[in-house]
Amino acid sequence: MAIINSMDIKKAMVLAGGNDQIELIKGLRKRFPGIEVILIDMNPNVRAREFADKMYVISTMDFDKVTEVARTEEIDLILSACGDQPMRTMAYVSEQLNLPCYISFEQSQNLTNKVLMKNRMIEGGIPTAKYHRFDINSEILIDGLNFPLIIKPSDNNGSKGIIKVNSKDEFAKAIDEAKKYTISGDLLVEEFKEGEEYSIEAFLKDEVPVIIFASKNIKVKNRDTFTICRNEYVPMLKHDLREKIENIVRSIGRVFCIDNVPLLIQMIVNGDEVNVIEFSARTGGGSKLFFIREMTGVDVIDNLIDITVGKTPEINPLPSSDHALINYLYTYPGVFTSIEGLEKLESEGYISATYLYKSFGSVISSSNYSSDRPVGFLIKGKSKEDIYKKIDYINSHIRILDNMGKDIMRHEIFGENEAK
Repeated sequence: MAIINSMDIKKAMVLAGGNDQIELIKGLRKRFPGIEVILIDMNPNVRAREFADKMYVISTMDFDKVTEVARTEEIDLILSACGDQPMRTMAYVSEQLNLPCYISFEQSQNLTNKVLMKNRMIEGGIPTAKYHRFDINSEILIDGLNFPLIIKPSDNNGSKGIIKVNSKDEFAKAIDEAKKYTISGDLLVEEFKEGEEYSIEAFLKDEVPVIIFASKNIKVKNRDTFTICRNEYVPMLKHDLREKIENIVRSIGRVFCIDNVPLLIQMIVNGDEVNVIEFSARTGGGSKLFFIREMTGVDVIDNLIDITVGKTPEINPLPSSDHALINYLYTYPGVFTSIEGLEKLESEGYISATYLYKSFGSVISSSNYSSDRPVGFLIKGKSKEDIYKKIDYINSHIRILDNMGKDIMRHEIFGENEAK
């Protein structure tokens, strides 16, 4: 793809309006001074609204409406960051209007539909769990699969509708939940792999893997859903593991016919065995871009803009030796009204950064999925023990209040300590 002259970029469209997209808007304004930014989100109260010049309240997954707006506004660029399904819209609109984009629409389909992805991974020799596909009206076939199993929608973001099943007796309830989150009606059932879940941020740059950032996803214990309670920085990958990950990145490029793309890879590591859960040609959400910038100095938004306009990004990670994690906060159902004790904890150095995911006044109905969390904290220390001492202190000195002044924070989730 030819390099786009920055003078030609006068108007850009951004899909979705969360914290990560605020950084994307800021990155666009830094790169293209005077640019006009059009925001698309079906929620009129998203936090990024105040950072955009104009907003259209429509779904980021409505191909036709987004294309119509893009054509009417005569945009020069459309971008999505930190979300799978909007990536399809980005690729579709780019093809319809002949705009620059680092992936084709066909590639985006293979990268966002879990059935297509699993098929290609298995055919291409990328290590992943065995699975079967079925739709919500068909018979569930599990021949050749061993319990426990995972039920998941084939076409949904994040952890919504992903449920662990320990026996046939649990299937009906799991399917009823999973089918709430599928558009196509396709579901996957796959073998559950024991081990630690790693999240890898990488770039495939001229067919060469560049590992930027590694972290571990720590899940809430004793649940059949996969709620992430913290994301823990891994400053140094063991040589053998790093080599396996680099080989996987190369294989992804070869099998999916992609290059010069960002990659977010979720994998299970158990001793010498590595299995890819899924991956996407995007940057990670949940404040990961801030985490990466803080711990390695790499600006993944800047790199994303580079590859979109056809420029080869300069990526030189300088990993910090500090220990760090983002601890996510969840609540009982209620109105997210205020955070008590936050300023004091920040001033005392217990919290290095705060990431607000929901606006005050938002109604929270559950604590099952990543989209339910209202806030996350970056916590840094010289050792793992130091960090967990800070978590205990924060947990005892902070409250999340609802509109009646009641503390609705799930303290037991925030304070879960695997070291205890």
